[in-house]
Amino acid sequence: MAVRTRSYDAAAEAEARLDTRLVAVGTWLFLAADLGFFVAWWFAFFYLRAINSNQSWRPQGLEPPSKGYGTVVLVLAIGMAFSYVIASGRPTRTLWFRIFTPVALVYAIATCLFQGYEMWHLGFGLTQGGYASVFAGLSGAWLIQVLFATAWLATIVTQARPNGDTLARRQPASSFGWILLFLAAIGVVNYILLYFVA
Repeated sequence: MAVRTRSYDAAAEAEARLDTRLVAVGTWLFLAADLGFFVAWWFAFFYLRAINSNQSWRPQGLEPPSKGYGTVVLVLAIGMAFSYVIASGRPTRTLWFRIFTPVALVYAIATCLFQGYEMWHLGFGLTQGGYASVFAGLSGAWLIQVLFATAWLATIVTQARPNGDTLARRQPASSFGWILLFLAAIGVVNYILLYFVA
Protein backbone atom coordinates (compact mmCIF):
# COMPACT_ATOMS: atom_id res chain seq x y z
CA MET A 1 0.00 0.00 0.00
CA ALA A 2 2.82 2.41 0.88
CA VAL A 3 4.55 1.59 -2.42
CA ARG A 4 1.39 2.47 -4.36
CA THR A 5 1.02 5.75 -2.45
CA ARG A 6 4.62 6.78 -3.17
CA SER A 7 4.20 5.86 -6.82
CA TYR A 8 0.99 7.88 -7.05
CA ASP A 9 2.62 10.90 -5.36
CA ALA A 10 5.62 10.71 -7.71
CA ALA A 11 3.34 10.57 -10.76
CA ALA A 12 1.28 13.53 -9.51
CA GLU A 13 4.44 15.54 -8.87
CA ALA A 14 5.82 14.74 -12.34
CA GLU A 15 2.50 15.73 -13.90
CA ALA A 16 2.52 19.03 -11.99
CA ARG A 17 6.09 19.78 -13.16
CA LEU A 18 5.14 19.00 -16.76
CA ASP A 19 2.04 21.19 -16.49
CA THR A 20 4.13 24.08 -15.18
CA ARG A 21 6.71 23.69 -17.96
CA LEU A 22 4.09 23.48 -20.72
CA VAL A 23 2.30 26.58 -19.47
CA ALA A 24 5.58 28.51 -19.21
CA VAL A 25 6.65 27.57 -22.76
CA GLY A 26 3.18 28.28 -24.13
CA THR A 27 3.10 31.67 -22.41
CA TRP A 28 6.46 32.73 -23.88
CA LEU A 29 5.51 31.50 -27.36
CA PHE A 30 2.27 33.48 -27.18
CA LEU A 31 4.08 36.63 -26.01
CA ALA A 32 6.64 36.33 -28.83
CA ALA A 33 3.88 36.01 -31.43
CA ASP A 34 1.91 38.85 -29.87
CA LEU A 35 4.98 41.08 -29.90
CA GLY A 36 5.22 40.49 -33.65
CA PHE A 37 1.60 41.61 -33.98
CA PHE A 38 2.27 44.91 -32.21
CA VAL A 39 5.57 45.45 -34.04
CA ALA A 40 3.55 45.45 -37.27
CA TRP A 41 1.40 48.28 -35.90
CA TRP A 42 4.48 50.22 -34.79
CA PHE A 43 5.97 49.76 -38.26
CA ALA A 44 2.75 51.15 -39.76
CA PHE A 45 3.01 54.11 -37.39
CA PHE A 46 6.57 55.03 -38.42
CA TYR A 47 6.10 54.20 -42.10
CA LEU A 48 2.94 56.29 -42.57
CA ARG A 49 4.43 59.10 -40.51
CA ALA A 50 7.61 59.08 -42.62
CA ILE A 51 5.99 59.11 -46.07
CA ASN A 52 3.18 61.50 -45.04
CA SER A 53 1.72 61.43 -48.58
CA ASN A 54 -0.35 64.55 -49.37
CA GLN A 55 0.22 65.71 -45.79
CA SER A 56 -2.35 63.11 -44.72
CA TRP A 57 -0.53 61.68 -41.71
CA ARG A 58 -2.11 64.27 -39.46
CA PRO A 59 -4.28 66.73 -41.39
CA GLN A 60 -4.27 70.30 -40.17
CA GLY A 61 -6.35 70.71 -37.03
CA LEU A 62 -6.21 67.04 -36.02
CA GLU A 63 -4.65 66.72 -32.57
CA PRO A 64 -4.04 63.65 -30.41
CA PRO A 65 -6.72 62.93 -27.79
CA SER A 66 -6.34 64.22 -24.26
CA LYS A 67 -3.11 63.07 -22.63
CA GLY A 68 -5.08 62.96 -19.37
CA TYR A 69 -7.16 59.95 -20.49
CA GLY A 70 -4.10 58.27 -21.92
CA THR A 71 -2.22 58.75 -18.66
CA VAL A 72 -5.11 57.38 -16.59
CA VAL A 73 -5.37 54.29 -18.82
CA LEU A 74 -1.62 53.72 -18.61
CA VAL A 75 -1.50 54.07 -14.81
CA LEU A 76 -4.44 51.66 -14.44
CA ALA A 77 -2.81 49.10 -16.76
CA ILE A 78 0.45 49.28 -14.81
CA GLY A 79 -1.49 48.97 -11.55
CA MET A 80 -3.30 45.91 -12.93
CA ALA A 81 -0.05 44.18 -13.87
CA PHE A 82 1.90 44.94 -10.71
CA SER A 83 -1.01 44.12 -8.37
CA TYR A 84 -1.28 40.68 -9.91
CA VAL A 85 2.48 40.09 -9.93
CA ILE A 86 2.64 41.04 -6.24
CA ALA A 87 -0.26 38.68 -5.51
CA SER A 88 1.03 35.75 -7.55
CA GLY A 89 4.49 35.97 -6.00
CA ARG A 90 2.97 34.70 -2.75
CA PRO A 91 1.42 31.30 -2.08
CA THR A 92 -2.15 31.32 -3.39
CA ARG A 93 -3.63 30.38 -0.04
CA THR A 94 -2.45 33.55 1.68
CA LEU A 95 -4.48 36.63 2.52
CA TRP A 96 -2.00 38.60 0.38
CA PHE A 97 -3.16 36.71 -2.72
CA ARG A 98 -6.85 37.03 -1.83
CA ILE A 99 -6.51 40.81 -1.45
CA PHE A 100 -4.28 41.79 -4.36
CA THR A 101 -5.80 39.55 -7.04
CA PRO A 102 -9.25 41.23 -6.80
CA VAL A 103 -7.45 44.61 -6.74
CA ALA A 104 -5.78 43.66 -10.04
CA LEU A 105 -9.21 42.74 -11.43
CA VAL A 106 -10.62 46.15 -10.42
CA TYR A 107 -7.68 47.86 -12.13
CA ALA A 108 -8.26 45.73 -15.25
CA ILE A 109 -11.97 46.57 -15.44
CA ALA A 110 -11.20 50.27 -14.94
CA THR A 111 -8.54 50.10 -17.69
CA CYS A 112 -11.09 48.69 -20.13
CA LEU A 113 -13.74 51.25 -19.19
CA PHE A 114 -11.44 54.28 -19.49
CA GLN A 115 -9.85 53.06 -22.74
CA GLY A 116 -13.29 52.32 -24.17
CA TYR A 117 -14.54 55.77 -23.18
CA GLU A 118 -11.53 57.41 -24.80
CA MET A 119 -12.02 55.41 -28.00
CA TRP A 120 -15.62 56.62 -28.12
CA HIS A 121 -14.57 60.28 -27.65
CA LEU A 122 -11.46 60.63 -29.81
CA GLY A 123 -12.43 63.93 -31.39
CA PHE A 124 -11.61 62.70 -34.90
CA GLY A 125 -12.88 60.13 -37.36
CA LEU A 126 -11.05 56.86 -37.89
CA THR A 127 -10.38 57.66 -41.56
CA GLN A 128 -9.04 61.19 -41.03
CA GLY A 129 -5.46 60.44 -42.01
CA GLY A 130 -2.82 57.89 -41.11
CA TYR A 131 -2.51 58.92 -37.47
CA ALA A 132 -6.23 58.50 -36.82
CA SER A 133 -6.23 55.04 -38.43
CA VAL A 134 -3.15 53.84 -36.57
CA PHE A 135 -4.42 55.28 -33.27
CA ALA A 136 -7.74 53.48 -33.62
CA GLY A 137 -6.19 50.20 -34.75
CA LEU A 138 -3.38 50.12 -32.21
CA SER A 139 -5.49 51.24 -29.25
CA GLY A 140 -8.40 49.02 -30.29
CA ALA A 141 -6.20 45.92 -30.66
CA TRP A 142 -4.63 46.59 -27.25
CA LEU A 143 -8.05 47.12 -25.66
CA ILE A 144 -9.36 43.82 -27.06
CA GLN A 145 -6.41 41.96 -25.57
CA VAL A 146 -6.86 43.68 -22.21
CA LEU A 147 -10.55 42.68 -22.30
CA PHE A 148 -9.61 39.03 -22.81
CA ALA A 149 -6.97 39.29 -20.06
CA THR A 150 -9.60 40.80 -17.74
CA ALA A 151 -11.93 37.86 -18.40
CA TRP A 152 -9.08 35.45 -17.70
CA LEU A 153 -8.20 37.34 -14.51
CA ALA A 154 -11.83 37.10 -13.40
CA THR A 155 -11.67 33.30 -13.73
CA ILE A 156 -8.49 33.23 -11.63
CA VAL A 157 -10.21 35.28 -8.92
CA THR A 158 -13.32 33.08 -8.92
CA GLN A 159 -11.23 29.88 -8.91
CA ALA A 160 -9.19 31.01 -5.88
CA ARG A 161 -11.67 29.36 -3.50
CA PRO A 162 -10.77 26.11 -1.72
CA ASN A 163 -10.52 23.22 -4.23
CA GLY A 164 -10.45 25.77 -7.08
CA ASP A 165 -8.18 25.44 -10.11
CA THR A 166 -6.07 28.46 -9.08
CA LEU A 167 -5.05 26.66 -5.88
CA ALA A 168 -4.57 23.30 -7.56
CA ARG A 169 -2.38 24.76 -10.35
CA ARG A 170 -0.56 27.64 -8.66
CA GLN A 171 2.38 27.92 -11.07
CA PRO A 172 0.25 28.25 -14.23
CA ALA A 173 -1.77 30.96 -12.47
CA SER A 174 1.50 32.75 -11.68
CA SER A 175 2.58 32.59 -15.34
CA PHE A 176 -0.39 34.78 -16.22
CA GLY A 177 1.46 37.67 -14.58
CA TRP A 178 3.84 37.75 -17.56
CA ILE A 179 0.91 38.40 -19.90
CA LEU A 180 -0.29 41.32 -17.79
CA LEU A 181 3.24 42.76 -17.59
CA PHE A 182 3.54 42.40 -21.36
CA LEU A 183 0.27 44.26 -21.95
CA ALA A 184 1.36 47.02 -19.56
CA ALA A 185 4.69 47.35 -21.41
CA ILE A 186 2.86 47.52 -24.77
CA GLY A 187 0.65 50.21 -23.24
CA VAL A 188 3.73 52.26 -22.30
CA VAL A 189 5.16 52.06 -25.84
CA ASN A 190 1.77 52.92 -27.39
CA TYR A 191 1.37 55.88 -25.04
CA ILE A 192 4.77 57.31 -25.98
CA LEU A 193 4.18 56.86 -29.70
CA LEU A 194 0.56 58.02 -29.93
CA TYR A 195 0.74 60.99 -27.56
CA PHE A 196 4.30 62.30 -27.86
CA VAL A 197 6.07 61.02 -31.00
CA ALA A 198 3.07 61.58 -33.28
